[in-house]
Amino acid sequence: MSAAGSLSPLHCSVIIPTWQRACTLRETLPAVLGQTYPSFDVHIVSDGHDPALSALAAEFSCDERFHWHAHPENRGQAAARNTGARAAEGELLLFLDDDTPPVPDWIALHAGRHRHVDAQNPGTSVPLVVTGKIDEQLPAKPACATDAGLQRGWEMTLERYAELLQKSGPDSVGDELETSIAFGLNCSIRRELFLRHGGYLEALRITDEDMELGLRLYLAGVETVFEPRAVVAHRGAKNLTAYLRRCWQASGVTDVHRVFQLGQHNAQTRRLISLFRGSLPQRMVRRLLWFGGSPLHTLIDTLEGAANRTGSRLLASAWGRICPSAVYWRSVRSTGCTLGQLRQQTAPARCALMLHSLSAPQTRSESTYYLSPNRFRLLMNRFCASGYRTVTTTQWIHDEVPRKHALLTFDDGYDDLYTELFPWLQQHNFTALVFLVANHIGGSNLWDQKRGLRPRQLLTLAQIREMQRYGVEFGSHTLTHPWLPGISYAELHRETGDSRRRLEDLLGVEVTSFAYPYGGVDRRVRAAVARAGYKLAFTTLPGVNCWNDPLCQNRADIHDGTRLFELRFHLRYGRGFRQCGAALLRAIEQQAPTAILRGLAANLRRWGNHALEKRSGRLAASEGSTATMPEGFDNHSVDKSE
Repeated sequence: MSAAGSLSPLHCSVIIPTWQRACTLRETLPAVLGQTYPSFDVHIVSDGHDPALSALAAEFSCDERFHWHAHPENRGQAAARNTGARAAEGELLLFLDDDTPPVPDWIALHAGRHRHVDAQNPGTSVPLVVTGKIDEQLPAKPACATDAGLQRGWEMTLERYAELLQKSGPDSVGDELETSIAFGLNCSIRRELFLRHGGYLEALRITDEDMELGLRLYLAGVETVFEPRAVVAHRGAKNLTAYLRRCWQASGVTDVHRVFQLGQHNAQTRRLISLFRGSLPQRMVRRLLWFGGSPLHTLIDTLEGAANRTGSRLLASAWGRICPSAVYWRSVRSTGCTLGQLRQQTAPARCALMLHSLSAPQTRSESTYYLSPNRFRLLMNRFCASGYRTVTTTQWIHDEVPRKHALLTFDDGYDDLYTELFPWLQQHNFTALVFLVANHIGGSNLWDQKRGLRPRQLLTLAQIREMQRYGVEFGSHTLTHPWLPGISYAELHRETGDSRRRLEDLLGVEVTSFAYPYGGVDRRVRAAVARAGYKLAFTTLPGVNCWNDPLCQNRADIHDGTRLFELRFHLRYGRGFRQCGAALLRAIEQQAPTAILRGLAANLRRWGNHALEKRSGRLAASEGSTATMPEGFDNHSVDKSE
């Protein structure tokens, strides 16, 4: 018997919210009753008075596994799910809709995933969400061209989300996941964990309540695992166009509530400030949608009518590209929200610079992450002359950075920071953030030496304390500088949590920041860093930071190959000249009104990426220093895109 099989089965509670859909629920309940799992009950919550559901409950009154609850008035799906969760007695909660019959092993697959993680981590409770797959099964052919187009788009969205949940490495975290992640239909979680995090926000009645909770759990360090075999079949809406119009409209109101009432500044609500953030083409399109008013919506209605009369996929696609955003921005304006209020929420994008050693590089490989003292002073003189100042992590966390700023970060803690960086900081009254490898303070860079690089001395504790007294901040770079995605849960807990506690004992202050060695981060690693209590964590990916994950912050890479004219690009955009060009092409690719322009931008971007990868490959091959790194990564950064 396997370790997971030796554990006693979890008692599971299935939560099904419903209202005025007794016929639909009647078709779903047989699939729930036919589950192969031995220990479960079902909590069905009627979200308001529903005589037909009362009659259905009477039919199943003899089955003790069914528990029926009712709200005296309609309060929304979020409230109904919360009611079912509070009434449930199972250790594990599984959420289902009334029109989504599951496969026979649905409960067993969810519970098995939770038990598998339990078996891998005896004595440790890993906060976990298991997400299954949604299979769209239309009861009939879409009634109109816009319905058909939206249905195709929705199915592509579901497929893309499943792909995201199966990705590994840096692609498994970041903006795309944060804007998509949800906890609702076909998801399971420990009941205690669900209640501890407060369940669903009942103010979000119509839409986005599952996305809000999904992101809230993710940011808190709850790990998400995908189980593709746990399939539920969704019957689909009869009038998808009307349904999604209501959702787009509700999303505008919801985002205003989340930002202005709840203070939720994250990737899901960042669309509210996209009028002032992003590339010029993106801002122009959004301003047009904001100011479009009645003429724009008359055009949209005309386009919708023409698409449905002619059955044209081209017209339906054009309508589908414009209508969601137009309805969203009209909904935002309907709340009374003004451009001035949105602008006030738009703090300066935060820029962090990533450096390593201030030492003259001796090899071509070192020149990609070392920076000679002379070039450092040259770059920093330009930094000062342009009116930039360094900021602290406190300013960073509280969004209190000036317009011209940078957070100076240094990975590994080489001893040249004491001789080269520290005097410069004192001279200019600046500060910096240094990430230390806790078990190697005063030692040497063994992780580099294992890959054939030269030995380097690291900062001693006495040097660190002197720099700390001046105001230099220190964060964790783990205990031993391992490749975090490749180690066990127990080792991950030690490298993240124990390194923080060790540094706090040595320095006598709270350690709030972390840097991923080699930029090695995925969902599992990020969740461990969150559970260790860090408030900030930095990747090696380029870009500025604006309402993105505090534990996946971007940094601009500064090294001996950084040209003086490129510093302005790094400070403003968080990336170099070539990377800025690729980002602009991506924006055109996403926003261009015709397929020809989008295809041209995509081809140019791919050509630039290919040229950059060939150049990086030649550099790596000439050194031969990356052989011991995981495939696809160089010796200090995971970023090879754009």
